[in-house]
Amino acid sequence: MSRFIDDVYGSAYYPSTMRLQSVDTHLVVALHALLQERSVTRAARRVGVTQPSMSHALSRLRAHFGDPLLVQVGRKMTLSERARDLLPRAAEAVERLEHVFGQAERFDPRRSTRTFRLVATDNLELLVLPPLTRILAAEAPHVNLRCRNIPPDFAELLRRGELDAKLGRGGPVPDGCRSTQLAAEQLVCLMRRGHPASRKALTAARYAACEHLMISPHGEDHNVIDQELAARGLRRRVTLTVSHFLVAPFILSGSDLLLTVSARVAVALARRLDLVVRPCPLEARGYTLTLVWPERSEGDEGHSWLRAAIERAVACEPVAGLGEAGGPPARGR
Repeated sequence: MSRFIDDVYGSAYYPSTMRLQSVDTHLVVALHALLQERSVTRAARRVGVTQPSMSHALSRLRAHFGDPLLVQVGRKMTLSERARDLLPRAAEAVERLEHVFGQAERFDPRRSTRTFRLVATDNLELLVLPPLTRILAAEAPHVNLRCRNIPPDFAELLRRGELDAKLGRGGPVPDGCRSTQLAAEQLVCLMRRGHPASRKALTAARYAACEHLMISPHGEDHNVIDQELAARGLRRRVTLTVSHFLVAPFILSGSDLLLTVSARVAVALARRLDLVVRPCPLEARGYTLTLVWPERSEGDEGHSWLRAAIERAVACEPVAGLGEAGGPPARGR
């Protein structure tokens, strides 16, 4: 912000700000800059004040909170625990003030140069990004996307405004976030053309007798499939686990391994490497693809456009082609 908050308010009094009478409210901007930059010099440059002025602001903030906020560790400054707690709230406070005092601009996808930051697993990147890229090219040619893997602290990054959305499996919605369901996924089996299991109806017993490939981002060697098999008195051999979805089809195409995966992913991969998709003979639960975003972005026109574009991108990839011409083999027990 080019002006501090006290420049706007002056000495005006409002009943709702009684608790702020003892606080120089321009310190909100200084606090946000200091916590983001973790450097007095960089924070001063970001806000547009001198380094001594920012150093003085830090001293006042430390006195107010009774906490060092920035702590010297080696040659770097790191955030105290109190500062980590303050960071998302300071970011939200500054953003709200900018919305209040800044000039409102309508989001025009054809002219916007905005950059959106997403996190997703690689299978969802495969499903969503190709159609989403086509939507961007047609409707928002100057908008940029930055997509990365899902970090453990994605919820905090969403709340802090460092991420715009997370694509992934359904689960508890983090505090301060909202979500919507994109699609329900069913599980199917994927194998190379000519695989012995592709020639007959795939019963649970035949399924268990196959050697299996498993996608295991976190290193597990069993999942809900194994629980379902155990309930039937069956057990499979997981010959190989890999951490990424996109390596799996190349392994399948040159082996007799079988992969159990969501139908949308299976169809997308089968098209590219001449693989065969068969119904899964187990009644294992599928999962729901969801989109999660920070509550603070709910009313943002650009963010609303992005969410709608992602939903359209998912709808562009219907689940079709399960099995070959003439229909898939009957499901067996």
